[in-house]
Amino acid sequence: MPKTRKPSETPPAEAPGVLPLYAVLRERLKAQILEGRLRPGERLPSESELTQAHGVSRITVRQALNDLQKEGLLVKAHGKGSFVAQPAVALDLTRLRGLAESLGGAGRTIHTQILSLGHVPAPQEVARAFQLAPGELVTELQTLRYLNREPLVLSRSWMPRAYGDRLSKADLAHRDVLDIYEHDLGVAVGKADVTLGATNADAERHARLGVAPGAALVLMERTVYSRAGDAVHLEKSAYRADRFSYSLTLERGAG
Repeated sequence: MPKTRKPSETPPAEAPGVLPLYAVLRERLKAQILEGRLRPGERLPSESELTQAHGVSRITVRQALNDLQKEGLLVKAHGKGSFVAQPAVALDLTRLRGLAESLGGAGRTIHTQILSLGHVPAPQEVARAFQLAPGELVTELQTLRYLNREPLVLSRSWMPRAYGDRLSKADLAHRDVLDIYEHDLGVAVGKADVTLGATNADAERHARLGVAPGAALVLMERTVYSRAGDAVHLEKSAYRADRFSYSLTLERGAG
């Protein structure tokens, strides 16, 4: 008669080799990534090369790579292969700060590429935020910002034309817009309303951010207000989901 294990007893260890082949390969590759033998940004061998090196089928390789991508350890570039993902950076949303102010330092550098800057008729939501007549001209700024020379966020911003005319003379490539508002324009920045969501990479975001077509992106919409309560800046930013996260500290009130 088979022995019955008591509830308090530790179950016997599983025999070696019970993991499916794709899981064995996944754990081998994961160990190489976590131990630094495969470094962020490094290209993995092709599926054919992994098939030959590990003696498994292409389906097995593909399943292992898909699992690592779901875990955020790999990113796939269409037509180029799989690459070790850059560690995601966490943006603290409990304080109103610019990107360089939040992420600069500690071995990280922020670079900004100015894609466009000019006057446009205010979109409806922008006109409403700035309390302008429909179609009144505002300044529109589009930027692509890099973290350690890797594209991180594609942003489109709007501001009242009076601010935009002065902003165009500032060093937008190396300074946060909030810093310029406060120190160059004399705007006392008070608060911002922030909304986070998800979106997918369209053709422009795919090309600018270097992600696969349709890849998931983190969408942040932010309206910045002066201490007097006037909206001074509205922006929509699409962040690479494989390189970005956000952090919050929440307190539970009494009762």
